[in-house]
Amino acid sequence: MGTTELRKGLEDPLAVVKTVNRIADYLKDFNLDLVVSEDMREFRRIREVVREDLPSPMFDPDVTHLAGRGFWIGLKRESGEVVALQACRLDTIDTNLAEWAVGWMSGLYLKRNMLMVPARLAPFAASRSYNVKGRVVYHGELWLDPQSNRGEGVASAFCFLGMVLAHMKWQPSAIWALVSNSLATRGHATRFGYPHVERSFLNWEWSTDDVPANEWLLLAEFEDMEHLICEYAERGPIIKT
Repeated sequence: MGTTELRKGLEDPLAVVKTVNRIADYLKDFNLDLVVSEDMREFRRIREVVREDLPSPMFDPDVTHLAGRGFWIGLKRESGEVVALQACRLDTIDTNLAEWAVGWMSGLYLKRNMLMVPARLAPFAASRSYNVKGRVVYHGELWLDPQSNRGEGVASAFCFLGMVLAHMKWQPSAIWALVSNSLATRGHATRFGYPHVERSFLNWEWSTDDVPANEWLLLAEFEDMEHLICEYAERGPIIKT
């Protein structure tokens, strides 16, 4: 098949619909409205307003081409104020995630004239990432306004919604994210929906201020997402505030 990967197809499309509806209804209980858009320039504008900073190079349309392979999700109050953001992008990996990730990330930062020097070029030998290739989705820019005080239930439901929409839209072989030590060791990853967590996936000798020296890998493969969606469709949000 060369570099072309055939889509596997959703095992239970109805479960996806039920899951999205459950999450949307759950968020409405907090008077929060969903916004889903492929306009990454609008994402950059909103991100600059609410966080007073540029998005990471992975989601900055001035750095990387995202037309047709990127989208963002927001939560708005009735006033129109944005209180949460996240974004997803699709990439195709010919080798594997373990060998590809360092060059991909450091290259995007270099396009913004920011130097990233890896402490090593690949993760530990037993990393699950060596088996991940083909169409993959990077999940990032997760932010919730700390002043909104919506609780862990909203954060978990909102994050998982991004994963579900990426799974439905692109049916990738895997969805992955990078987090710091503090996020990885406090249980957030599991509550957000990621079943696989790996320590020290990326280590940087030199990195920008917004990138931790030690980055953990969060990973949900295609079969993981199918299972999680079916479970969520039946039970709804696991954590409630």
